[in-house]
Amino acid sequence: MFRRSLLLIIILAGLIALWLGIGGFPIVLHHSVQTVLPAVQVDNTVIKPLKDIDINDAKAFLILSSDDWRERPEGMPARRVLVCTDADVLQQLKDSFSFEISDGDMATVESEFWVYSHDTLVLKTSIDLNPNYVGIQNELTGWAEAVNKEPLCRILARFKPYRAPVFIP
Repeated sequence: MFRRSLLLIIILAGLIALWLGIGGFPIVLHHSVQTVLPAVQVDNTVIKPLKDIDINDAKAFLILSSDDWRERPEGMPARRVLVCTDADVLQQLKDSFSFEISDGDMATVESEFWVYSHDTLVLKTSIDLNPNYVGIQNELTGWAEAVNKEPLCRILARFKPYRAPVFIP
């Protein structure tokens, strides 16, 4: 009887993990890294955080909050965690990832954007994606709105679903 119950629990846990992974809603386990923002200033108001990042061995993760997931830009996969390792897409992202600092704050930014280069976290910031605007929010810049929202949304829409049941960066 005990073995059957244990086997049933293991099977149910496996099915739930499989559903979470295939369904695109992995369990996200964060580590306690604060904002990492290599804020390369183009001028007094514009930053390009990826400007000096080597993207040859890079990967980017977009971790969407439930609000951003529901209001995600057109064409973006319906998944909570998206990943990109494609060098061409990452190069386009690097070229388009520029933001104008507003000297304000956006209080409800819950999604996150992480970039690793050579297995080192080089960018971690909060990001807000919705049909009206795209921007980053962190303690170093405050609210900064995307300079080129539409191209950036098209690039982020090319990210692929993260398929594992647990996301451990």
